[in-house]
Amino acid sequence: MRILFINAINPLSEVQYRWPNLGLGYLASALREHFGPKEFEFKIVDSDVERELDAFKPHVVGITSVSQNYNYAKAYARAAKKRAIPVIIGGVHISALPETMTEDMDVAVLGEGEKTVVDLMAGVLEYGRFRPDTVGTARRLNGELVITVTQRSLIQPLDNIPFPARDLLSIRKQSNIFSSRGCPYRCVFCSSSRYWQKVRFFSAEYVVEEIKEMAGKYGVKRINFYDDLMIADGDRLHKMVSLIRGDRRLSGIKFWINARANLINEEMARLLKEMGVVSVGLGLESGNARTLRYLKGGSVAVADNYNAVKNLHKHGIAANGSFIIGSPDETKEEIMDTYRFIQKSDLDFADTFVLFPLPGTPVWDDALKRGLVGMEMDWNRLNVYHLKSENPVLVSHRVGKEEMARLYKKFKRQRLWIAARRAWFSPYFGEMVRAGLVTVKNGFKRLSCVPQYQ
Repeated sequence: MRILFINAINPLSEVQYRWPNLGLGYLASALREHFGPKEFEFKIVDSDVERELDAFKPHVVGITSVSQNYNYAKAYARAAKKRAIPVIIGGVHISALPETMTEDMDVAVLGEGEKTVVDLMAGVLEYGRFRPDTVGTARRLNGELVITVTQRSLIQPLDNIPFPARDLLSIRKQSNIFSSRGCPYRCVFCSSSRYWQKVRFFSAEYVVEEIKEMAGKYGVKRINFYDDLMIADGDRLHKMVSLIRGDRRLSGIKFWINARANLINEEMARLLKEMGVVSVGLGLESGNARTLRYLKGGSVAVADNYNAVKNLHKHGIAANGSFIIGSPDETKEEIMDTYRFIQKSDLDFADTFVLFPLPGTPVWDDALKRGLVGMEMDWNRLNVYHLKSENPVLVSHRVGKEEMARLYKKFKRQRLWIAARRAWFSPYFGEMVRAGLVTVKNGFKRLSCVPQYQ
């Protein structure tokens, strides 16, 4: 039986091309482990979908999507339905808003998907259909939404999950890994805590074995930890570093991670350097204390942001910051505090986004109450990477659309200035350039395959 997994991405957003979709790789490996390696033939794609539907002729289609790409997911489901192929929809968007599933989608997987997709495919093999009582799913019956159980029990321990099926993914010398699921913090713009419910960790031994597979089998040299916060468990991190440094085969691997500023003290920076980390992505969010309290609940101070950059640089690690402007009550002057912070902070790279209300977040809940968003909206209006959509959803009370667009462009010019400045001084600027070249290369491959979703 053939299963086509589709990662519904925006072909025009180069940010989304850099990394393989490990979530779909986990689903494929879970099915292989449960049913054996020969029961299913898989293919994972993110472009040229209609051509793949006709060439691969799948018996089942599975689609994953975030909210800003949900228009594409709906178009792919419609294309599959025209060919009478059953459709599974999953991912963070449908888990947050199962009400938005369409008649072209047979079943929605809510939350963690490995166990649920195994149960769904067991029904297909035994009965020729998805069983309607499958735990952790939603479906439409005569136009009405029916949810079996919102989410099934979480997988414990995570080490029970096999490595993602990287043989189905496009793996290059630079690739990604997950060492945990969830986040212990509750930022207002992030859906991770609701989606995963709680933070869970793969063991240090599991993670290092996966790194060995990536390096040995696939020739990966640079690994990006895609976790929300892989350093949250300090004891596990120490063990992971010890295992990595104790294996000569991993001595040349370089790592990128994401972290919170308040956790990057000098000891943490030293440990990350010992591990082989060359770049840390910091969710700094704002250079204004009041805005930072709104976004992160008071758990981080502006001084923490400065100190994190300083501590990383002291140990030769690149510091890359991401920022958010346009909070509901944020003034133009407070936005400019962030601009000035970036100027002073000596970051190696800085990227700034406008706050959009993504489903599953407190910002979405507030925007829904205000009538700014709804279940029938054009999901492209939530594109967090730019303001090019005709009618972006802005949550700010204080700054209008035109002024926000001007401020956003100002931050983008600042990003280019920082990149040019650091080109001469950052010891790891070459790493960032290589990552950018991968992005551009992948983007050109997909520009001729843009689906029409309107």
